[in-house]
Amino acid sequence: MNNPPDRTDDAPGPDPAEAELVAYLDGELGPDAAAAVEARLAADPAYRDRADALRRPFDLLDFLPKPEPSPDFATRTLATAQVAEPAVSGTGTATASAVPRSRPWARAAGITVAAGLSLVAGYFAVGALRPAPPQPTPPTAEGLSLADLRVVENLPLYAVADDLPFVERLAAPDLFGGEAADSTPGPAPPPDKPTGKTLDALAAAFRDLPTEQRDRVRRFDRELHELPADRRDRLTQVLECYAAWLDRLPDAERAAVLAAPTADARMLAVRTTRRSQWVAALPAARREQLKKLPPAERDATLWLWKDEEDRRRERWEDAAFQWEAARLGRVGPLEAEAVRKGVAAFARAAYRPDDPARPTRLNGVEQTRLREALDLAEKGGEWGPLGRAVYQLARKYETLPEPASGKPVLDFPDLWSAAQRYFVRTKPKERLSSAVGKWPDFALGVAAEADRSKQLEVPPTFALGPSRPAEFKPEVRAFLPDLRRKATAAEWKALEGLEGKWPAYPRELVKLAKAHDLSVPGAMPPGPPSAWDKAFDPARRAAPKSGG
Repeated sequence: MNNPPDRTDDAPGPDPAEAELVAYLDGELGPDAAAAVEARLAADPAYRDRADALRRPFDLLDFLPKPEPSPDFATRTLATAQVAEPAVSGTGTATASAVPRSRPWARAAGITVAAGLSLVAGYFAVGALRPAPPQPTPPTAEGLSLADLRVVENLPLYAVADDLPFVERLAAPDLFGGEAADSTPGPAPPPDKPTGKTLDALAAAFRDLPTEQRDRVRRFDRELHELPADRRDRLTQVLECYAAWLDRLPDAERAAVLAAPTADARMLAVRTTRRSQWVAALPAARREQLKKLPPAERDATLWLWKDEEDRRRERWEDAAFQWEAARLGRVGPLEAEAVRKGVAAFARAAYRPDDPARPTRLNGVEQTRLREALDLAEKGGEWGPLGRAVYQLARKYETLPEPASGKPVLDFPDLWSAAQRYFVRTKPKERLSSAVGKWPDFALGVAAEADRSKQLEVPPTFALGPSRPAEFKPEVRAFLPDLRRKATAAEWKALEGLEGKWPAYPRELVKLAKAHDLSVPGAMPPGPPSAWDKAFDPARRAAPKSGG
């Protein structure tokens, strides 16, 4: 009789189902095997529960390298534990640091004064990373108004925030939105406010700013605190992640970001540096594969890998959210047939993915993915990818209602005669050339140029866009009474005070609609904005700890 093979221990063997889930969640399965797992996940609640239990310990939504705040940037007492995950700089140098991932991000008041002032000085000095100029008797925080005191307490964060739209762009999942979502869920804890010498040094830095810069950070603080509390906290977390990332960059890379002359140029510098970090963090085999490719093929290959990674993360996020929504009985924004038809129409009108008569506002990857999402929705009945695509594009590209009649202002010949003569000059024309044919990009560019140059003024008889109720399309005019019923008297009076001013009036209209959870037809995805946020904003999708 044959004896059974010797066992080295009494532990059970590996669970094949769990090993398969781990491989799927880590992106190691081939397309067929992954499809089989996804089919089982859709059909088997117990299997979904196991997958959900595995997701958090494996931190599976961290597909991009995510630098942690360094001890030199956050409160130094938080730097008692280190993680093994390396943070790779754009030069490819790996460093280890920092605070455990489960710890909340450092609040603004916890930023050390030395690091905070270096960022303040670096941003406001336009390219010079230097400490604030020495003063024999630095002013104290005494005498500051309550509003200015709040600005001073948050100055290290506000210094790197160009404006609210810039921070919204930083909140994209492939920048700092995913990192902010990974911080402790729920309301942020009240910060310990800076006091003593720290507060005095920040107050001195604030008073040293030129008047224009002081007004800018005051305006940013006011706009941030006018947001709903959950959105304000979310963007504050994004800013903390961004500031911590800046602090960890090598000096030359940090200076390149801070010294960018415009918000768009700074965003390009941020994305370029993040991409360098992502490439440096690729597996060794893929980096070797890149080296062997002809230079002309490398960019296309990197785009493909990044797109695969993003889609894999998004599939898991969508699945996890749908499981939680089904468990809690939540209804997403695309459950209603009318909203589904409306979102497809909005996507085509706002972004023109297939319109030969007008160029799209999207880059090549965005255009391809929107087309694919429209096909999946309209031909295959799968609406999640379209919802995600439209939500992300709506946060990236400002959309304003088109005029009720006539052609929108899309090109130089559409302008008044003096403006046509002005834009014959090379530099002004170059600044707007990429916006030709795109609404509202071209008209917004003309308005910005008129604000910038004393030689260009929009005459009162010329409309860059609709700025009075009668000038909007019928669906927007029909929407206005609904908004008026929800708005306060003061809000409506403020909106009426902007009539005749473009883009101020339609921007305030959109802002007021969002504040009351309404959607302006043609300017926003259809349905309540809160439903879109809950379905597609990473910060809103985290599962609650209880069933309530």
